[in-house]
Amino acid sequence: MRCCLSVLAVAGSATLLLSVAPVFAEAHRHAGHGAHATPQRSSGAAPRGAHGQAPRAGDISNQEQEVESEGLFGFTAGSDTANAGAIGVAFESVARLGKREGRYRGIGKKLELGYGVTDDVSVSLGLLSDYRRIVGVAGLDDVSTFGFNGIGGEFRWRLVKREPGQFGMTLQIEPSRRRYDELTGQRVEKYGVENKLIFDTELVPDKVFAAFNLLYDVERVRARGQVHWEQGSTLGLAAAVSVQVARQTFLGGEVRYLRAYEGLLPKALAGEAVFMGPMLFRHFANHVWISAAWNVQVAGHAVGHAGRLDLVNFERHQMRVKAGIDFEPEKAVRREGD
Repeated sequence: MRCCLSVLAVAGSATLLLSVAPVFAEAHRHAGHGAHATPQRSSGAAPRGAHGQAPRAGDISNQEQEVESEGLFGFTAGSDTANAGAIGVAFESVARLGKREGRYRGIGKKLELGYGVTDDVSVSLGLLSDYRRIVGVAGLDDVSTFGFNGIGGEFRWRLVKREPGQFGMTLQIEPSRRRYDELTGQRVEKYGVENKLIFDTELVPDKVFAAFNLLYDVERVRARGQVHWEQGSTLGLAAAVSVQVARQTFLGGEVRYLRAYEGLLPKALAGEAVFMGPMLFRHFANHVWISAAWNVQVAGHAVGHAGRLDLVNFERHQMRVKAGIDFEPEKAVRREGD
């Protein structure tokens, strides 16, 4: 029951944005000076031209089928980037649930504003918040916290543009400064950087997509009132496949293999885990979209601890919901209507 309530909380956190987004999208469409159709991409993840190109006016079939891949794969990322000048607002909620004993629930939220610097480079800035409820978990103090958790950014640089039959490649860097530790829920001073090298391709044009990520995350954490900094890193691989099962609706699955280390370099192994699960992407209107994923730890081991799962460094369940609204620059809208 607690797991179900947490899932509802994560999904419900995007409801407000989705309820008002169509209103803003419709207003933006009318502001497009009579354009027949609006390009379908900005920051975040929403269908656009399959390779960063706006569909031609009146080419409805192409517009419906062409897909942008950035948010198509759940926790695994796609390589496409925003068009130059595009602006997007997105709300993300990530839930981490379950340890070996006791009650463990954490939900991190992010409200971000993204901007396409060029067709191959996009940046975003986000405000973070965190909810943590820990009771009776070995090695962790009981806590119940909710509050502002700092700021984060994202830089995406597309190195190779995805083309039919070829892989796209993008470098993604996400620095952050946090006030609460994501594992313990304690007040800390924490700096981290999440790094991904992203590859993706179309297995069947506009229908079946695949992605592969290399991950390397580093962090430095200092408890309040302490001088000593603790350092850690995570090395991982992720792979996913997404299939268009209905118009503007994609279903798929992903698998992630993560290894936690003590220290910034991957030398002293602390534990490893394998996550698997389904994901969904749905595009509602020209500018409104939602992405959801649920991963379950199916294998793993924590160094120095018994048990077939690593529930020391990772959780039993990880869930992610992200929803957003995107706007293309006015010059792109005008070009569409020519």
